[in-house]
Amino acid sequence: MSSSRSPRPVKRGTELSVSTKKAMRATAIRPPRAPRLASSRAIKRAGVNVAAAAATAYTLGRLARLNTAQAHPEITYQVNSIQSSIEELENRADMSEVRADITNMEANLNHAISLLESARDKGYAFQSDLEDIAYDAMSRWQSIRADVEASIEEQTRVAAGYFDPVNRQINQLNAAISRTTGTDRLLSDTEDEIRQALNAVSDAENAIEAAYDDIEYQANLLVQRLTQIHWALTQQAEASFDFSDGEDLYMAVKARWDQEGKDDPEGVLYLTTKRLIFERKEKVATKKVLFVATAKELVQKVMGAQPLSNIENVKAQSKGLFGHQDFLEVDFGRQRIPFHLDGQDSENWAGWIKNAKSGKIEEERTSGSKLSFADLTGSITQADIIALQDEINELQDEMMLKATQEELSELENQISELARELSQLRARGYVIEKSLEPDIEVLKLQWEKIKERAHTTLNYQTSQLGAQMKDIQSAMANLAGISGSLAAARPVYINIKSLIASAEAQAEAAEETVLDQYDEYADEIETLDTHLEWVDWMLDAISTASFSLLATESGVAAIEAIWERPNGEPENGILFLTDQRLLWEDREGDYELKINVPLANLGEVKSQIDDETGEQRLLTVFEGSAAPVASTSFLFSLPVIESWQQMIGRARAGDYGADRAVEIKESELDRIRNAPTQCPTCGATFTAPILRGQNEITCEFCGVSTRI
Repeated sequence: MSSSRSPRPVKRGTELSVSTKKAMRATAIRPPRAPRLASSRAIKRAGVNVAAAAATAYTLGRLARLNTAQAHPEITYQVNSIQSSIEELENRADMSEVRADITNMEANLNHAISLLESARDKGYAFQSDLEDIAYDAMSRWQSIRADVEASIEEQTRVAAGYFDPVNRQINQLNAAISRTTGTDRLLSDTEDEIRQALNAVSDAENAIEAAYDDIEYQANLLVQRLTQIHWALTQQAEASFDFSDGEDLYMAVKARWDQEGKDDPEGVLYLTTKRLIFERKEKVATKKVLFVATAKELVQKVMGAQPLSNIENVKAQSKGLFGHQDFLEVDFGRQRIPFHLDGQDSENWAGWIKNAKSGKIEEERTSGSKLSFADLTGSITQADIIALQDEINELQDEMMLKATQEELSELENQISELARELSQLRARGYVIEKSLEPDIEVLKLQWEKIKERAHTTLNYQTSQLGAQMKDIQSAMANLAGISGSLAAARPVYINIKSLIASAEAQAEAAEETVLDQYDEYADEIETLDTHLEWVDWMLDAISTASFSLLATESGVAAIEAIWERPNGEPENGILFLTDQRLLWEDREGDYELKINVPLANLGEVKSQIDDETGEQRLLTVFEGSAAPVASTSFLFSLPVIESWQQMIGRARAGDYGADRAVEIKESELDRIRNAPTQCPTCGATFTAPILRGQNEITCEFCGVSTRI
């Protein structure tokens, strides 16, 4: 970690700095992995025609560059801003963003159709509107595709006409860039010329995108719905219970049986044509060392299976601070059970359950006719067969779980770096949290067992996937043998497409299985690494501050915060907490320390969270004459208010003194204990607290300083 960074102040109305965001990852919950919408192979396949169009696109000239190195210091910022706009114009003028958008849309559309075929092959018979949406989207796209591609080429040619006037302005500005006199108008004119060109390009992009926006939405919607269906089918295959005769799965969702306790069971909620079933399905730690589970076992059992006729009512609820948590309350008459749904809309589930109970869900069954990929995309060609072989070649990496292997290697490197990072922080003066060294040692010792278990699972999964890969390669060899007759090759081609879609789903499931072996451990490593980054940022802030820490004083925390001054304008800066003081430094313009209060002079410390905006404030009361105000508040840039209250409490209690990796010399403590209590000049009693490392006391009555 570099110590050369200089923390920047918070600017009102702007985003938080990257360093501050990194500092918060330690307290963040890792989001669930989002389903992949399309593989790289699908994107390449779908983008063949667009790429070909790009290859024949009108060749744009290049825009001139500003001589930023020669810019006068007073206009450097504006010159750099203009240069960024020049680069943006050059990057967007060839409609590359629209081309990439279309490539991704086609990939999603083709991927959705493959997923739909695969779901029907596996026996999923509901949501018959999926076929209608897919057919409509594909048909509409085929009918407008040529026009869209022609529009892209036309707009690319039009954009080329913007370059000459922009280049003239750039050249004029370059001639005067090293001086300040006479450049204001040139800067303004150049900005205006580029802005007009960018606006014209943006209008062209919007006009093209408007032609296929709805198709893109349909493609994304299809992938989202079908991904949920495939996940549900996978859960059905892994379920610990059997479906009864004539009972079909409609949907499943990851859920928690919300009993308002820390041990609420987690698992899968199933909706079938006959029942609502909750199956507990989670790995439970059977052995822990420190905070890492070293042994787990899968607990999988049905905790509730009720006929739909027993459901008296069902209600969707939104909970949480911003109402983003989906809950489903199911009333079984004698019992009401709230389920916390993960990743699906509770409103949808309430409607599905009501439809299943009333029998209306049967109207969604398919008629039995399957949507064919070939029906929608036309006859296959030799180019399609070649592209399919490329797709299989790239599938090999996924089936070998290469991404997971690389993640394990990166994790091992991260572990080896922790001790070095901590050593650097200690050298820079971070002396508290003496448990960090043994924690890192424990993690290093645990890694060997976790790595062995992960690699064992990885090898097993890759061997299983390898068998599927052989089937695909065998089918591809058969296709190559009959490729002379495209009509005969079509069903084999479609079958391989289905095999590939299934293999991709299996590869993702295998990846999750391996991930389960080390995911919790990786979270601990990431949390510790992020904490060390946060400490590094704090030390950077201290090293660039206008004040210095006292001898034996240690920084505890720092955060970008706005001081909401009583009867004054708010000011941007950084709030610091040490093991002895609370400090706030103004970081607008020249840095200035404006609050410097010993912890002994802190009165009540409260937190305040705005329910609507989520803004967090620390409300403090100061005691003693050294405080600049009697009370004030700080608006935090990040949601860490509770952590700060806890840290302030620990600091006031002296916990950080006992948590030092480097003990304080007894002679230093004796020096403070034996400090004079009265001013030798005027005889007044010293009232201000004495801090470790303090060398003198200033009498608040006569102003004379007395050395300790």
